[in-house]
Amino acid sequence: MVVSDQAPLGERSLDLAWFRRELDQEREFRLEQLISLSYDADAPCSKAHEEVRAALTAGARRALAEIDAAQFRLSRGTFGICEICGRPIPAHRLTAIPTTRLCPPCERSRVDPAELAGDGTD
Repeated sequence: MVVSDQAPLGERSLDLAWFRRELDQEREFRLEQLISLSYDADAPCSKAHEEVRAALTAGARRALAEIDAAQFRLSRGTFGICEICGRPIPAHRLTAIPTTRLCPPCERSRVDPAELAGDGTD
């Protein structure tokens, strides 16, 4: 088990080595993705292809920044703690999204209500 949410708060433990490995693998993947995208940048392409490549590059850079931030939290001992309320982030959320910074209630409070009320015609 990667994380135990069943233990009392003071005894809650994370398998930090597992998260380090996961984050290292994801970081390597994103670096390889950026290298591949930079090689593709030299090839002639359509405007649409160029826009897709730019969006992929921006997404990979954002993901890489989130990975680096999660690795920093691991090194500081704050990994798995919500940056807003300071409560532990649930195990299932960390396992699914190791780069997450917020617990579910704080994440929901940051969602723009206008986005939820959208009519889907965007």
